[in-house]
Amino acid sequence: MASFFKPPRFLMRDRGAARSPNYESRTVTCYRCAQTAVVSGFAESASCPHCAGNLRLIPIEITKGHWGSSLMTTESIMVHPEAKVIANLMVASHDILIEGSVHSMCVCGGTATLSPTAQLKGGVRANTLVIQPGATIEGSIFESPSCALGKLDVDAASRARPGTGPAAEIEFKPDQEAPVNGQLDTLSVPYESNYRFDPHLPKLRVVR
Repeated sequence: MASFFKPPRFLMRDRGAARSPNYESRTVTCYRCAQTAVVSGFAESASCPHCAGNLRLIPIEITKGHWGSSLMTTESIMVHPEAKVIANLMVASHDILIEGSVHSMCVCGGTATLSPTAQLKGGVRANTLVIQPGATIEGSIFESPSCALGKLDVDAASRARPGTGPAAEIEFKPDQEAPVNGQLDTLSVPYESNYRFDPHLPKLRVVR
């Protein structure tokens, strides 16, 4: 005769294999405030203890397509060659790899790579920017190295169209000295009488 007895939960737990200590916890970087936090190794989402913002903790890999909501993760984002992404914002604490078609503003704390098959309409603000020969780019803001991660209002940027809004606003902080040789060194910098060009500022390239 079959038994319908169900063992208590504590007995079932004892029979299960022990979890590897390597997955008990891990450290992630918040893409809202750029602070680090310790989260469960099994968690897919969490709340940042510093800014109280919601965080997605798993890598994002687009193999076919994505349209609509912004893509955000504390890990990396990869867009495959056959995929097409249309989103207001893509932000990753680590890297962004674009091999397909992307219409979005991209922000990452690591390396943003545009492969030879990449088609980007939007912009990139990343710590390191790699554009391989063959990539197609249709104008916007490019900034590298960038400190946007942690200073960007992610919620406001996710509501703005690609290439506009907070993610596309570059802030220049002029000092109190006069312009070098009486001239202003370039790239869409609004003239201010107390501005002096600093060669150590991030190099910008605007493609139109």
